Amino acid sequence: MKKIMTVAASAIMALALVGCGGSKKDTLNVSVFTIQERQQPPADNRDYKWLEENFGITFEWDILNGDKDQKIGTIIASGDLPDLVEVDSEKFQGAGTLIDIKPIIEKECPNIMKNYETVWKAIVYTDSEKDADGNIIKEHVYSLPNYGSYTGADQNTSYNQNGWWIQKCVLQEAGWPEIKTVDQFFDVIEAYYKKHPTTADGLPTIPFSILTDPNAAFNLWNPPAFLAGYPNDGNGHVIDNGDGTYTYKDNFADENAKKWFKMANGYYNRGLIDPASFTDTQDQYKAKISQGRVLGMFIQGWQFMYDAEMSLRAEEKYELTYAPLPLVFDESIKPWYRDRALPNLQRGYGFTTACGVEKATKILKIMDELLKEENQKRLYWGLEGTDYQIDTDGSVTGTAGCPYRTPEQRAQQKDANWILKNKAQLWTEEAPKWEGSYPDGYSTTLANIPYEFWGDLPAIDIEMFKAYDINSVAQLVDRDPPKNPGWYPMWQCNPAPENEGLEHDAALAMKGFETLQFKYLPKMIMGSPNDFEKTWNEFASQMTKLTEVYNAFMQTELDARVKAFGGK
Repeated sequence: MKKIMTVAASAIMALALVGCGGSKKDTLNVSVFTIQERQQPPADNRDYKWLEENFGITFEWDILNGDKDQKIGTIIASGDLPDLVEVDSEKFQGAGTLIDIKPIIEKECPNIMKNYETVWKAIVYTDSEKDADGNIIKEHVYSLPNYGSYTGADQNTSYNQNGWWIQKCVLQEAGWPEIKTVDQFFDVIEAYYKKHPTTADGLPTIPFSILTDPNAAFNLWNPPAFLAGYPNDGNGHVIDNGDGTYTYKDNFADENAKKWFKMANGYYNRGLIDPASFTDTQDQYKAKISQGRVLGMFIQGWQFMYDAEMSLRAEEKYELTYAPLPLVFDESIKPWYRDRALPNLQRGYGFTTACGVEKATKILKIMDELLKEENQKRLYWGLEGTDYQIDTDGSVTGTAGCPYRTPEQRAQQKDANWILKNKAQLWTEEAPKWEGSYPDGYSTTLANIPYEFWGDLPAIDIEMFKAYDINSVAQLVDRDPPKNPGWYPMWQCNPAPENEGLEHDAALAMKGFETLQFKYLPKMIMGSPNDFEKTWNEFASQMTKLTEVYNAFMQTELDARVKAFGGK
């Protein structure tokens, strides 16, 4: 049973700055449903108190515990809506539970408009009512992207997208080899595993693990498209016909999928894939990572970097942390893993009908105020003198005015307990934010400032950077990623079952995908090599009936996006 907790209790005079009054009775308490896997913040959390004392806003958090789709369905069916819901699909919008915030933002929120000015067209297009040809009938905005709208230079040094992640100690022991293909990857892992069947703590080493928990099972079926050189277009890939037209094709029953799962069957029968992958919950999967047992995995970085891997960093077991590799089937294929910045559409917080226009306006005005530079630095850099320092004369960093952290400050900001007590992560993760650079040229993320980045690198990372001649983890994946095509990414327009016609049919087909994938893919991977062809044929014959419907819908979406935003 989840607890809903009020993080703060009183209002303050600063609320008048955003037009919400200033007396104690005017405290704006906001109820929020989030799918973030975080703990409830304590009542005396420092940054939530700062939000209360300076902006008169408090929060009640309903944090997902269990199946996401089931919980969202329950919220919608009950009609018992919070003020804000974390949007990760069209479900809330399709059910008519969200209000249109476009008129409010355009009238009341200049900082929000400025923050999203380069991606506003895409935000509006995605949420608007459209005809069968993709032409907008009526404009709407139902949520604001949590990430992907950049101001100034993108200074990101980390990488949290798709990749084949491998423990750095494995690369180190192998002599920092250039690993380009998936076969090379498993060969290196196998060699290490044979030498180290147990960890330094005496636990069994796991060569490769797959996250198949229903809430994150896309890691099970996503590898084939990447191995074939396609970017992250979700359930399919786009083929350039060479004449200005493009064709959408699913990833599930093509020759790339068959090739990968046959290879995976071989790796499994070599003892390299953890059988528990197909029964472990997400918590169990992450526990194995935090124990330092898992040598390799295919996953999106954001799914493990900020919890399971953070435990390893907190214990200074840096050799057991991971490096991402952009693997392909063979060296003739150019990998495409790393995206350029793009808005994370239909994400962030949506404002429900229960919240209403009046309250939504107050919340949006606070969001707008928080997008001022000084407030962004306070939320994301922290407290000057407590969380970071300013090198006024350049004697520490070599640059006068450069922000920096002491070793103690860096260490505490990696500590999960310190973060829980001091940072407002449930809010800042999904709220509108600056990304890129501030007007003074410094990164919006302290860790990306060169002095901070290099000063915080553990020895094994420095060794890795020198071995591969790179200046960031992102460069390990791609030094100069291709320009995002106009349609990209197609996962932003998956069908919603709440809508009618072909979209409804495609949404049902997509649900059917998972039923077949959960039934057949474990059999393909764990079965006898002699049974692979039979299992694949059964799977493909049933899957193709569904993909025909899904592909037809996605083709209409692709055509509309190419018309609106262009192709390559």
